[in-house]
Amino acid sequence: GHLAASVMGLLLVEKLCMELLLPTWAPALEALEATVGRARLVASIAMLFSVVGFWGVGTLFALPALLRVERGKIQINHSLNIGALLRAMPLVVVNFLLGTATLIVALLTSLPEQAFEWRAQPGTGRLARDVVVWILVADVVFFYVHHWLHRNKTMYAMVHKLHHSWSAPVSLVAIYCHPFEMLVSNVIPLFGGTIPMATHLYMLIGWIVFAVLGTQTHHCGYHWPWMAHDHQPSFHDFHHQKFTCNFGNITWLDKLHGTDKMWKEHCAAQKEAKKAGKAA
Repeated sequence: GHLAASVMGLLLVEKLCMELLLPTWAPALEALEATVGRARLVASIAMLFSVVGFWGVGTLFALPALLRVERGKIQINHSLNIGALLRAMPLVVVNFLLGTATLIVALLTSLPEQAFEWRAQPGTGRLARDVVVWILVADVVFFYVHHWLHRNKTMYAMVHKLHHSWSAPVSLVAIYCHPFEMLVSNVIPLFGGTIPMATHLYMLIGWIVFAVLGTQTHHCGYHWPWMAHDHQPSFHDFHHQKFTCNFGNITWLDKLHGTDKMWKEHCAAQKEAKKAGKAA
């Protein structure tokens, strides 16, 4: 269910971008690489997409909380503390720069030469294969690292507790965490499946944007009407409320380990309350 939806969604976005945008961008990218060099071009692309993806979209996702919008709000008894958000920004900026710098180094040192062939478009079969690997590896690594950060009392106290100081998060604090957590829980899951698959740069940039938008959605605090059939962001928001459940992103590992029991009970109670309300 959730895994299939994630795979199909990312595959569709990647395919559309490759067919509609890349044919017109490839000549310009080749010319830029010849002019400024590969390292500077890749660093510029990474920074551009990182800024637009995290700060641009993240700010849009935070607007409902900033404007005190009540419709779609998950935790109706909590309002955004603007002062706390401003105090969180220095660490968010540090982690953003750390993540972006790691991204640039990874792109330049781990990808094969064919990943930078600007006119080459990977076929649908390879794209589908890579998308499945990215999502599975990211969810497996994230789940077990995240679970470890909770179960190991020392790691929770020294590292992960900082992120959970936001029990009702907003999109821009998605990376409000210890820098060590930023690397092991955010960056490594992101690249874990791309490097062994020798992913093309086009595909990798699309995956990174998709993943950044995903984590911002999980922390936005609002469940909008077009998310009616999706478990997120309510699934991860519930983790921030209760701490001891919902460790993964797409639910299957939580189902496997039984760490979604509290979530299932919560959903069942909500359904009963709705039925009781309709009956009344």
